Amino acid sequence: MTPMTPELPQRSGIYCRLSYAPDGSVEKVERQENDCRDLAQRLGWTVSEDHIFPDNSRSAWQRNRKRPQWDLMLQAIEAGEIDGIIVYHGDRLIRQPFDLETLISISETKRLRIASPSGTRDLDNPDDRFILRIEAAQACRESDNTSRRVRRAIRVRLEKGLTQSGGHRPFGFGPIVGTRLKINSRTGEHTEAPVYDVTKHVPEEAAIIEDVVSSLLAGLSRSAALRLINSQSTTTEGNPWTEKALRNVLLAPRIAGLIERDGQLYEAAWDGIVSRDAWEQVSAIYRQSAQEHPYPGRERVYLLSGVGGAECGLCGSYMRTKPSGGRNRKTSRLYYCPVCRKVGRNQALLDAYVEGRAVSLLQDPRLAEEISASSASDGTLRQIADLERRRRETREQIENLADHPGLDAGLALAAVASYDRRIAELRSQMRAATADRQLTRLLGISAEQWRSEPLDVRSATVRNLLRVVVLPTTRRGPGLDTSAIRVTRRKRQSP
Repeated sequence: MTPMTPELPQRSGIYCRLSYAPDGSVEKVERQENDCRDLAQRLGWTVSEDHIFPDNSRSAWQRNRKRPQWDLMLQAIEAGEIDGIIVYHGDRLIRQPFDLETLISISETKRLRIASPSGTRDLDNPDDRFILRIEAAQACRESDNTSRRVRRAIRVRLEKGLTQSGGHRPFGFGPIVGTRLKINSRTGEHTEAPVYDVTKHVPEEAAIIEDVVSSLLAGLSRSAALRLINSQSTTTEGNPWTEKALRNVLLAPRIAGLIERDGQLYEAAWDGIVSRDAWEQVSAIYRQSAQEHPYPGRERVYLLSGVGGAECGLCGSYMRTKPSGGRNRKTSRLYYCPVCRKVGRNQALLDAYVEGRAVSLLQDPRLAEEISASSASDGTLRQIADLERRRRETREQIENLADHPGLDAGLALAAVASYDRRIAELRSQMRAATADRQLTRLLGISAEQWRSEPLDVRSATVRNLLRVVVLPTTRRGPGLDTSAIRVTRRKRQSP
């Protein structure tokens, strides 16, 4: 019997990732994309130009590190917009078993296929899933090995009283002791860059730090200290001193001959510019000032700006505000997409339209019935604690496979992913219950009462109830093109 040839993907996305790009360069990411396009052409896969996902300078090993394009790719798969992914190498896509299980969970029944120079995989195929899990576990192990070597190198440097190398020259330290050849990664240009010895003082700068510290301890105000240092020098980059820049220098343990790591202080290999006692006294001055004048946080100014607000209908980014470019630019503002810069809308008109939809929904008796029927059970916290315990035990078994020879690593990884999904669902339910309690107070509210509510309350309510997507419009002139605005109810979590 002749085996069936799997159908070729009709709309493939390309995912590219570069873990570290200190200069913000996208050259290597673009190189990955070109290689992926060449592979697609050889395989006969059709690439969707609307689904290119470049994550530049993003780590996939750190689970808490955000990968915006990865998230957009998962959304596209879930929505059925693409049925294939082309990636330069598997570890560009996945470095953690958790990521793979997330991808498999979303791709169920989607017939998603993955291609890289090392071959293609079908996530609906049990054998391919098994191989991918092994590869993900190997990538995770390699990342752990790298992390262990890095931590060991850091410990060795701490024992010698040294810090990590690199970064800007710290003020007060680093006389030039030579030069090195520096190559521009974009242009290939060779230039000579100075080499600094950051374990030695720069006498002129050290004297300035001593002068500022002595003045602060003698009662000089911080603003006067800022004026004093600006009258004597600039920062190491040649810029005027700011309050933040001065604070960073004065609070750095380095000036007292110390190194801070994980909240602990270590003796450094260099001499301090000021004594430890003087440094601690200056630190106490800043701590006392922070307690007496706490930062109140940023007050919300616009209803739909920022995370959770209005979304760009082209790239999915959250919109921000800026002054309009017309004759009313002093008073009129626009919501705009800071990423693709192709979508914008009048801020006041969009706010009024969305607020009207929110008030109408709050006045709908069906919402009250829905909220009363939706609440997290009293045992939700206990369920989360139990799942976290079981997940921790399973992870420990995976880390110590030699002690559990009968353990199926693939099933264990799948169990961990299952625990993660269930915990996320329960936490989502708890957040939904909290939002419901906040909404209950506003049920049946009138338009006049709504306008009297603080902007933070109105903004949080809109974010809980509605998803606002702003699409491009060809309409010009006054007014708001509501046909190019999608306002939909946010999905609610059932208990």
